[in-house]
Amino acid sequence: MIGHLASRALDAIDKLIDGFSAVALILVTAIVFLNAVGRYFLSFNLMGAEEASRLLMVYMCFLGAYTLLRRGGHVSVDVVTLLASPQVVRIMRGLVGLVIILVMGFLAWTSWELVAFSAGTGQRSTTLPVPRYLFFLPAAIGATLSTIAGIEIVIRAITNTLRPLPNAVLAEAEAAADDIETSAEQTKG
Repeated sequence: MIGHLASRALDAIDKLIDGFSAVALILVTAIVFLNAVGRYFLSFNLMGAEEASRLLMVYMCFLGAYTLLRRGGHVSVDVVTLLASPQVVRIMRGLVGLVIILVMGFLAWTSWELVAFSAGTGQRSTTLPVPRYLFFLPAAIGATLSTIAGIEIVIRAITNTLRPLPNAVLAEAEAAADDIETSAEQTKG
């Protein structure tokens, strides 16, 4: 029950991040386009345009890494998972979840320390009128969420409720299509 509620809460966070990332991507595209048009055709430069687009890209990368982690969308060696038994795959994914917890937990901890240090110094961005810690915040948030996703993976591996990997779903669909094609050929023949 609690696990289901936590999973639904993380799903809601995923949707929020997806929406933010879509808007951020549109803003980055607009900022870079307007800055290029202004610089090359109208002889003006948008102050802070490069820094704003870089900041939005950093947020998209770190938050997007978390959403890809929850969806199983990161690059992986899928040959091993396709050849291994479901029990071995479950153990492997649980171990990967443990590594995620350790690595991303360490990154979250050090990132939050950096955010706190930067906020304590009161530093400002060089061209944008924003505090400097906003540039470190996406790493802290993304790593924290990724640590939580790693915990979810381990819990799901232990309870045998892992979500299917995207490549596993594709492999199952291809196998089903092959079965249908074979059945159709046998019916004709």
